[in-house]
Amino acid sequence: MAGGHPAPLRPVVVAMKGHPGSGKSTAARAIATALCCPLLDKDDVRDCMLPLEGLAAAGMLNDLSYAVLWRMAERQVRLGLSVVIDSPLSRRSHLDMLTRLAGVLVVVVECRPGDNEEWRRRLESRGSAVANGGGGDGWHKPKTWAELERLLEGYQEQHSVLVSRSIEQAFLMASAGLKPGVPVILRELEPSSEMFKQGASLRVTGSLQSFDVESATATIQDGSVSLKVDTQHLRDVSFRTNSVYQFIGELQIREVDDAILLARIGRNVDGLDMNLYQQALLIRRQHEAKLLSSRRA
Repeated sequence: MAGGHPAPLRPVVVAMKGHPGSGKSTAARAIATALCCPLLDKDDVRDCMLPLEGLAAAGMLNDLSYAVLWRMAERQVRLGLSVVIDSPLSRRSHLDMLTRLAGVLVVVVECRPGDNEEWRRRLESRGSAVANGGGGDGWHKPKTWAELERLLEGYQEQHSVLVSRSIEQAFLMASAGLKPGVPVILRELEPSSEMFKQGASLRVTGSLQSFDVESATATIQDGSVSLKVDTQHLRDVSFRTNSVYQFIGELQIREVDDAILLARIGRNVDGLDMNLYQQALLIRRQHEAKLLSSRRA
């Protein structure tokens, strides 16, 4: 912590690792759902390359799939978003591409089948469905145990390089960096409000009233209410007076009636209808309250 400001939270990349049929895709979907973050599946990219089959070597198409996957992951983390990546992660070159993503915490979750017979049954059942036209995508995956064994011969095990962690550990590490920010209207940030508390993770929106270059402090306004926003940790955000911005960050209360948002994500949202946005926010809260009430009943 420097100058009273906490270090910015780093995006988390949860990278799955495992052989076909090991259960990594099921685990990846569970992690992405629990953490409410994007899931990037290498198979989705590879499946789209069927028209190129025969025009390029399989290894080239596989490497291209990884290149596209890492590019999409890079786009997400540059926006400050964490992401789950589902791929075998079987070669050192693929890991090297992943670790080149700057400013992220990489968590590798390795899935290993505990029962080879069940693994074989699952693999061949899925392969049979694909071969019979009932499995949809996945044409490039091994469909028999013999095909899998040939594939594994070419894999480069990286146990000395990859850090394997349990899914529970991945949940804990990733959730520490994932705070979506509760959407609030500026006038709700009064000292008596339950949202006005130290460290509250908030999403605020308002028109830029002023920007102090020396302190990187922006002041946004909505109606007669304003809020200061510390933007020193933001990148690639240009500030223009009277433009509309949205920030996600943590509230720091300095005095009884004085607070500043320590922003970790910021974006320009010119064109946003503030009245419509606030109405939608209120409707969303009413809907969530009804859902909560029905669950308690």
